[in-house]
Amino acid sequence: AGSRSPIVNWLLHEAKVDFEDAPISNPENAAANPHPFGQIPCLVPESGEAIFESGACLMYLADRYGNLETPEQRAEVLKWIIWANASLDPILFIETPTGRVKDTGLKRNPPPRAIGRLEDILSKQNYLVGDAFTAADVAVGGYLLYIPLFFRDFDMGRWPAISRYMQRIAERESYEAAYGAQTAAYIRERCASFV
Repeated sequence: AGSRSPIVNWLLHEAKVDFEDAPISNPENAAANPHPFGQIPCLVPESGEAIFESGACLMYLADRYGNLETPEQRAEVLKWIIWANASLDPILFIETPTGRVKDTGLKRNPPPRAIGRLEDILSKQNYLVGDAFTAADVAVGGYLLYIPLFFRDFDMGRWPAISRYMQRIAERESYEAAYGAQTAAYIRERCASFV
């Protein structure tokens, strides 16, 4: 299984938050990793309390930097972060018992109903929460954008609204800052081929 750290970094870049990307995932640095299970991502804000798991990191950052002023605004963003981790991830990524991604559930025939529903939602709006890019888009979009990276021959074209959404969010400077110019260029080219 791969790290979800770039998703967290994407939101940090989006919020224009200065951060240090510590090399604690190396076995030599395992003792320095504040994640209780020795994994990444793990976010340590100024308070010093470790926040681990990508969804929890995104929720924290959305709450801290996302201009979410009411419980209702928080819920609009957080429900998508939770959905991405709890529902979308297992649809997109079929894993071995050891946690290695072996295929995508998008190949199923018929495809998972949730993908059809997401297609419908994104056919009516540019982003998941209103007209603005939010942490919800980092969570959902981050997983979707792993599809052309992990499954280079898989064509997302059967979902044009999702494909346009993927193309739109991959164009963000913060995406490139988190994933690197080469990966971002490849993803942008693949997404353009889907639409």
